[in-house]
Amino acid sequence: MFEISSFLKKSDIKNYWNKYKLVLICSFIIGLIIGSIPFFYKLNKNLRVQKLIEEQSKLKIQYKEKICKNDNSEYKKFLSLGFPKTAIQKFKNCMKEK
Repeated sequence: MFEISSFLKKSDIKNYWNKYKLVLICSFIIGLIIGSIPFFYKLNKNLRVQKLIEEQSKLKIQYKEKICKNDNSEYKKFLSLGFPKTAIQKFKNCMKEK
């Protein structure tokens, strides 16, 4: 019983803290790093998916522009006739439709 009460003394706890301070801090940091790995994995995965979605939307827009500006489109016809404002309106309408 005497050993237990001496173990719980403040001076002994301070001695143990001073002795094992570096070990406790390193253990905490390692635990923090290991615990955060799943978070960073999900974050990286979500960023990849978001980047792929953005690339797909850019490709869709480029495909729409290609279709709306081809040689047989109303945009090219009005542009070649000298009506740039009407051509731009036709292009915008075509982009909204498709």
